Amino acid sequence: MKILFSWLKEFIEISLHPEALAERLTLSGAEVTGLTQADGDWVFELEITPNRPDLLSHLGMAREIAAILGRPFRPTKTARENVSLMNQPPPSFPVVIEDTQGCARYVGIVMERVRVGESPPEMARRLIRLGVRPVNNVVDVTNLCLLELGQPLHAFDLDRLEGRSIRVRTAGAKETLVTLDGVSRALPPDTLVIADAKRPVALAGIMGGRDTEISSKTKRIFLESACFHPDRIRRTVRLTKLSSDSSYRFERGVDLQMVPMAAVRAARWIQKVAGGKIEGGLINVGEPSPVRRRIPLRPKQAQSLLGMRIYPAQQRRYLERLGCRVTGTQQGYRVEPPSWRSDLKIPEDLYEELARLWGYDRCPTSLPPVPRQEISSRWQPVEDHWPVLQTQIRRLLVAAGAQEIMTYTLLSQEGLSRCRLAPSRRIANPLSREQECLRPSLLPGALEVAARNLHRKTAAHFQFFELGHLYEREKVSGEPSALPDRALPFEKRTLSVLAAGVPLPAWGGTPKGPSILYLKGIIQFLCERLRIGLPREEILGEKEIQKNDCPCSYLLAPAVQFRLDDQLLGWTGRVDPKVLSAHEIPEEIPLIYAELNLELIIKTPAVPLKVQPLAKVAPVLRDLAILVPAEILHEAILQAIQTAGRPLLKEATLFDFYQGPQVPPGEKSLAFRLEFSAGDRTLTEEEVAAAFRKILDSLGSRFNASIR
Repeated sequence: MKILFSWLKEFIEISLHPEALAERLTLSGAEVTGLTQADGDWVFELEITPNRPDLLSHLGMAREIAAILGRPFRPTKTARENVSLMNQPPPSFPVVIEDTQGCARYVGIVMERVRVGESPPEMARRLIRLGVRPVNNVVDVTNLCLLELGQPLHAFDLDRLEGRSIRVRTAGAKETLVTLDGVSRALPPDTLVIADAKRPVALAGIMGGRDTEISSKTKRIFLESACFHPDRIRRTVRLTKLSSDSSYRFERGVDLQMVPMAAVRAARWIQKVAGGKIEGGLINVGEPSPVRRRIPLRPKQAQSLLGMRIYPAQQRRYLERLGCRVTGTQQGYRVEPPSWRSDLKIPEDLYEELARLWGYDRCPTSLPPVPRQEISSRWQPVEDHWPVLQTQIRRLLVAAGAQEIMTYTLLSQEGLSRCRLAPSRRIANPLSREQECLRPSLLPGALEVAARNLHRKTAAHFQFFELGHLYEREKVSGEPSALPDRALPFEKRTLSVLAAGVPLPAWGGTPKGPSILYLKGIIQFLCERLRIGLPREEILGEKEIQKNDCPCSYLLAPAVQFRLDDQLLGWTGRVDPKVLSAHEIPEEIPLIYAELNLELIIKTPAVPLKVQPLAKVAPVLRDLAILVPAEILHEAILQAIQTAGRPLLKEATLFDFYQGPQVPPGEKSLAFRLEFSAGDRTLTEEEVAAAFRKILDSLGSRFNASIR
């Protein structure tokens, strides 16, 4: 936004040089991004924060500068002119607000015998300095009032309005409007329009229509000033992809009391530059004034929280400079913000204003005083151990050779489809098509990172992990029941790990890419270090993966599913080559992906560490090689060995696996190393042999295992 220095001086006496004034404006909600000279005047380039729509005008900026500098503010004479028009009876021109939720107030003025032509040179120069193209004297006045007061206005050719009436309503089905830019636009449902007796003549708060624009033949005009709801204007701008200086202000909110003042100001200005006569008084429909808000303020609490010694009387003067009405005593004030400060709602907003006017540079570096009894009574031990847990998980995965990534929570529908995922919930008002769905999995973001690294050849071998949230709408195995459509999606903390191209030594010594066993080992390593116990594994075949309720439909069979206390912990497997092809990742590069439910890990209590002294004697080692059916998992065999070998068996480790010509079809060979120990004494050969036979009998009866 641009501001003229000379125009500011019409409202306030400024003795500072423009460059010095630009430094002081950093205390407000405006940031000076440029300062230039044009035709002997200084032009400020400003960026206004969305919470300060009152600064989107010369009047608002002058009011803000007066508060910062402590100078008297000179408002315009529009208030007195407004009273004179309000006392006159309105003309016979019906205005009806049918959509009261979209339009809070509508003010109109009828003018006759208007002479449309070029604007005076000074008016045209002022518009050009501010980056606005002059059109004619009537339109230029509405633009100047917008820049001066911050209230958008629009002028209609009265003779081209059907039925001599105005209706503020919602667009009907299949209605269209040719806007001032000459584009015919289909009006989406719920679009707020200004209409005459037959058709829409303007997009409310955004742009007028071509059929009723002001031209050189215009003799009578209808001047509009209104207050439209910001949400409705934002929605219309998004749907129509049409924005303007007016919509920019309506989207942030305008001052309800400025609506009639701006109309009167523009009407008097048009009389000076285009002649004309105001017919009757002011047409005023809707809410006459905004609801007054009263905010309690305790000066001592403000001093304590800010750490600034701003005395109560000084606090009151600062707030009155901002236009607030302050009542009460120094023990407690009741503050009524002005109509143009819609951002002042709670006491903390007032504290911020006090600190701003006092000066952030004068703020001392000290902690606010807190009574000792308040500390002792309010302190509670931290029950949520998630911050500590996530730090521990990060350290463990980095120690395992993985790198952390962070991806977007919002994804496109196309991106989810490439991963064979259905969105958990679509966003009602997405910023773009690339961010319209909440992610139901961390896989899409991980694949995008992997594809970027592979395409740019920044890394041939990598392991990524991410701690993030995903959002589920329907029930999945092991989770609570499905949520109703009106409820928010179920938000779940999740861990994902993706490995690709990592060279690992095979049994024969030849390096090869990562496998399911690799990520399974990382998951076991993580669970062991977190002391939640080893998860139970289940093999998922092609039929299980292709089920509608399977959360890992993007994996190839076989995949491994992990359960902890009969609850679904996660899964791992190789990503389907078709999913990789959709991301332009070569099929010959295997990508292994794992996803874990951290909510379950958080709820699972850690097993206490058991410390015992080191054995005084060496353990007895035995090797066991058996033949078992190929479909039996080695984890089940390992668990049976540990159960049968108690209490002498201390550890059992798989060290060899073989399937080939020397093994019968449908079977596999597994070799385990068994470690027996009594701790404080040497075991006899009879004790070890008895425990060994007990293990063999258990394996034979349960799995039909035989010694190889």
